Amino acid sequence: MDVGGEWKRVKLEYLVRTQKGFAFKSAWYSEIGRPIVKVSDFTQDSIGTDSLTMIPDEIAERHLRYELKEGDIVIQTVGSWPSNPASVVGKCIRVPHAAHKALLNQNAVRLSPNGDVENRYLYYLLRSPHFGDYIVGTAQGAASQAAITLDSIRAYNFRLPSLITQRKIASILSAYDDLIENNLRRIKILEEMAQALYREWFVKFRFPGHEKVRMVDSPLGKIPEGWEAVPMENVCNRITDGAHLSPKSVDAGYPMASVKDMHNWGVNVYTCRKISEDDYKKLVRNDCKMRKNDVLIAKDGSYLKHCFVVEQDLDVALLSSIAILRPSERIRPHVLAMTLREPDVKTRMKGYVSGAALPRIILKEFRKFTIIVPPIGLQNEWAEDAEPMIKFCWRLLDKNTNLRQTRDLLLPKLISGELDVSDLKIQIPEEAA
Repeated sequence: MDVGGEWKRVKLEYLVRTQKGFAFKSAWYSEIGRPIVKVSDFTQDSIGTDSLTMIPDEIAERHLRYELKEGDIVIQTVGSWPSNPASVVGKCIRVPHAAHKALLNQNAVRLSPNGDVENRYLYYLLRSPHFGDYIVGTAQGAASQAAITLDSIRAYNFRLPSLITQRKIASILSAYDDLIENNLRRIKILEEMAQALYREWFVKFRFPGHEKVRMVDSPLGKIPEGWEAVPMENVCNRITDGAHLSPKSVDAGYPMASVKDMHNWGVNVYTCRKISEDDYKKLVRNDCKMRKNDVLIAKDGSYLKHCFVVEQDLDVALLSSIAILRPSERIRPHVLAMTLREPDVKTRMKGYVSGAALPRIILKEFRKFTIIVPPIGLQNEWAEDAEPMIKFCWRLLDKNTNLRQTRDLLLPKLISGELDVSDLKIQIPEEAA
């Protein structure tokens, strides 16, 4: 391979080894053990590790060849067509530290580069529109699902620069991802601080002045006097879900979110499929639109996997897999959201869920679900300390959106060589040199 500025045309098969994931049986799933990574766990550019499926250690030990390492590159081989980008076939992600030593499930393939292509550069190459257009063009399947083959991945033909240029390009793009990752770590810390404060005050009942408040009986056990244990419908003006009919997708229109588009802090508008303006307006009239201060929860599948307060009004319609809670003046939206995130609340929620293959919250029953509600004055005191942390998280999320947009604007120009980096003096990390 050259060491100067020359670019050479190569096939991917000469640069990488490929390995398919394994079809782990659902009968093996357990509460503890080794995590496995499914394509449904793939996020925009990483892996969501909050609720990975587990298999027993004794089974995992027999399948260690599928073990992932931090920084591994994985491509989704079975998924949706680009018209539904939430889980699109050909998506390339990089394994984060939190998924280190997890096992790769089926419908994905790991790529291991040899010494002629730098790992980080390969990741960005496979994230480029050039590869995306190529690999989707090879996909086959029905309207609802597409698949790509290992042969198609290996046959990808492209121009590869020298290792020095690869490392420079990767360093430029990695700088954006490092900032994004740092912001995500800050968000996680702030989120944990706000939830810990909630738990201290409203679960352990160690709120300011708690020493002077006596405990009284309630349907959920002893609670401070003046607090209430009431059904959800008593503290929400509306409890509903999104549309039960799914309008057809269009190339350009209004986003329609399902549970697949949710994350811990909101909805990823960029992964939502699009619907027409007429269909969107019908859904708005049926109150299937997210509003500021609504609490949205994942209703179907991994119920309560995501639960968050809507930061601002957005022109986004919702499918029925998402439930909408509209808090009344008796409970602050963030108090309600944090209540529903508590582990003991999720455990109690099992009695309000139906379906084995696809667990689903039954809203008729959910309205009767009892929660503990502190006095609004105490909620307001908590909010003075906790909500500034939450608002700062939202600002960090906005920064990450801008960073991703800038990175994605630069990526195709750098990968194609349109932007020449050969004369740039860029500090290359030692591990990449």
